[in-house]
Amino acid sequence: MSLPQRSASTRASVLTDGMEKPLLDNRTYRVVRLANDLEALLIHDPDTDKASAAMDVNIGSFSDADDMPGMAHAVEHLLFMGTEKVR
Repeated sequence: MSLPQRSASTRASVLTDGMEKPLLDNRTYRVVRLANDLEALLIHDPDTDKASAAMDVNIGSFSDADDMPGMAHAVEHLLFMGTEKVR
């Protein structure tokens, strides 16, 4: 099965190639922006044969309005209340 060709417009642009890190950290870091404006942090570890992925949607208590502290935490609990396990 062959993968579809991608045009140049769908490639990621590198925002930073390398970051400040401890001297003993041999991993390489790169921040890229995808065509849909999603930013991703890529970490290469030459000492492992495993791969993983994680996602952060950049919301939470730091996004709470000043006049409504705790709103993100309250919404989190409302989401749990709608699950089968909680019912």
